[in-house]
Amino acid sequence: MPQIGWFEILIIVTIAIIVVGPKDFPVMLKKIGSWIGSAKRYVSNIQKEVSDISDDNFDSVADQTVSVTTTDDDVAGFTIAESNGSTSVSESGTTDTFTLVLNAQPDSDVVLSISSSDTGEATVNSPLTFTAANWNTPQTVTVTGVNDNLVDGTITSTVTVAVNDGSSDNNFDPVADQTVSVATTDNDVAGFTITETSGSTSVAESGTTDTFAVALDAHPASDVVLSITSGDTGEATLSGTLTFTPANWNSTQTVTVTGVDDNIIDGTITSTITIAVNDGSSDNNFDAVANQTVSVTTTDDDVAGFTIAQTSGSTGVAESGSTDTFTVVLNAQPASNVVLA
Repeated sequence: MPQIGWFEILIIVTIAIIVVGPKDFPVMLKKIGSWIGSAKRYVSNIQKEVSDISDDNFDSVADQTVSVTTTDDDVAGFTIAESNGSTSVSESGTTDTFTLVLNAQPDSDVVLSISSSDTGEATVNSPLTFTAANWNTPQTVTVTGVNDNLVDGTITSTVTVAVNDGSSDNNFDPVADQTVSVATTDNDVAGFTITETSGSTSVAESGTTDTFAVALDAHPASDVVLSITSGDTGEATLSGTLTFTPANWNSTQTVTVTGVDDNIIDGTITSTITIAVNDGSSDNNFDAVANQTVSVTTTDDDVAGFTIAQTSGSTGVAESGSTDTFTVVLNAQPASNVVLA
């Protein structure tokens, strides 16, 4: 604090005389003295009043203290608020959100770790950090659906929110984890696809073959067995079953159709091949899949006609009444009687 000596006082007086003037200077000093006197009397009166409050015999009594305990009503914790009261996403990649906010102001940062129990169904952003400044401002967790090829229906997974003890205010270390249930809607549909070579399937009675390919549309949880049957094994035959596993489900398998010979003149015959899920041997998710069919045309190789076979290669008789023979046979099986005249 600066010290004021006689020299400084002399300067102040000199300046005051110059500003106020020699004539008014004594008047000014008188007023200042009056103000100082009033202030002293005011302070003296207050001291007297305070002194008069208590018995003088108690004036020398020593001060005493009382300790006061204030119980805290703030509890460490956090609150989760789900949009629309639940959280659901789809395998197509849709998102949903929920918010987190602390229940009390921390002394230092609080870090919340967010984890998904099944990242093959849903993922989350993590972590979230709350400070002493933003503790009561909600922060958003975004849940995103994850695509797979598995026919698994709607899957419920769990998102867990936990205090990261090593990075958080110690007051929040005992706070219990909280969870959010997330429903992930499946976008995979059980089924199978048939691809015919050149867009159709045709064989001939001469024994030619044709093929078509079969593949599942989605990943099964277990094997899927397809039974393949011909509607007319007298026209076309094929292999009996195809088995798809969770490992080869998206690899096409080939069905070979073979024409069957007969002797009947029946022209081109169209038969039906049926592909069906064998429910008892297949993933239950595929039990409801509808049967599919492939139309197969079998070209006839039989030609209408007959053949004559002469005995000894020629036919001769005598006027004496001798005989000779030749035989006649049809070249193909007729649909009805054939009369030769």
